[in-house]
Amino acid sequence: MSLVLHELLVCCRGLENEKATERKKEVDRFRRLIHARDTVEELDRTSACQVSKGSKQLTWDAVFRFLQKFLQKETELLQSGKANVSATTHANRQKKMQEISSLMKYFIRCANQRGEKLKCAELMSHMVEVLQNPFSCAAYGEDYSSILLKNILSVRKYWCEMSQQQWHSLLDLYCGLFIKGFKSINRVQVSRIIYTVVRGCCLQTDGLSHTLFNFFLKALSNSRAERQLMILENLVSAVNVFLHSVLLSCRKRVCGLGEEILPSLLYVYTQMRPSSVLKEELVKFFNLQLCVHHPRGAKTLETGAHAEDWVRWQGQLYALYDSLVSEIGQIGSRGKYATGSRHIAVQENLIELTADVCHQLFSQGTHVQEVTSSLYRDTQRDSPQSFKRRRLEQPLTNWEVIRSKLQPHHSDFDMIP
Repeated sequence: MSLVLHELLVCCRGLENEKATERKKEVDRFRRLIHARDTVEELDRTSACQVSKGSKQLTWDAVFRFLQKFLQKETELLQSGKANVSATTHANRQKKMQEISSLMKYFIRCANQRGEKLKCAELMSHMVEVLQNPFSCAAYGEDYSSILLKNILSVRKYWCEMSQQQWHSLLDLYCGLFIKGFKSINRVQVSRIIYTVVRGCCLQTDGLSHTLFNFFLKALSNSRAERQLMILENLVSAVNVFLHSVLLSCRKRVCGLGEEILPSLLYVYTQMRPSSVLKEELVKFFNLQLCVHHPRGAKTLETGAHAEDWVRWQGQLYALYDSLVSEIGQIGSRGKYATGSRHIAVQENLIELTADVCHQLFSQGTHVQEVTSSLYRDTQRDSPQSFKRRRLEQPLTNWEVIRSKLQPHHSDFDMIP
């Protein structure tokens, strides 16, 4: 063993010292050594070699195991401390927790900076173990979630090496953290991890757990109360990925979930000024629901259409139609900037969605039609008594409404139906 690695090994063993002051000195020394160029080169060399099982050579994985023992020891000491302490002691504990997780984050980034040196299985096992423990999750959850998102889930090699069980465990873990409203981890970060892991499960495993239906029902039913739109952007993106993967095998459940959360998502679309990315994801969701409720444009139950509650679904279609007309009208009414003109084009997916909704609601062969219109509220379940009947004269005018909104009224518009 080289001198630099021997010095690092002595330092790693010093992390197990019984005296807190000695361990603190070794932490500072560890940071300095792990950053040194000659140490990094030696660890890269030994890790790249096919070292025999009984060899005493120090590798990145061996150092990682020392660090895991250090974190476990420090966590046990913190957990055994008194609950009722002064504000100063509490602040010192918080600082200590941050230093420990910061050290782990620093080490992982140093190790994998020149390619993935740490083994995925051991890295993921440690991550899940820490995050599943309520105390250590509260202590290190924020930093560990950052490591997971930036240093593991962003690496394609780790995607391929993660087992199906690890993917599903990670998904169950973060879905649980989101529903419980775990305050120690940023909710935007949690939602981003959920989206990433849902994608990973679709690509790297045999399938997704059907418990996700219940998760998205709980997470999105009251979307109007969510103040951080980035969270909704991640969750709607995730539900779109999930539903695309299960719509052929679970059509009824996809329809049922859509009918439950569509009113809430429609409120987000019309009332909460979503970003362009969130709007696009919402349109994808509405389009998917049209496809799964009305395959190949089927209009009736007899011809292949399906809904868990047909009357309720028809009411939601009218609400969706009204929202789309309003959206296209707003696009068409925007004028010039103070410094010049701009060209506006209605997105193709929005036009396709509007055309599909019109196809379902309005028949070209009938001139007068009785329909039901929903008066549902965005977050409560509809009842048959909450519907009123309205009369549509000249159904073709409903197509004309859309068409008129798409016509250029000023020279500074460039509308593309």
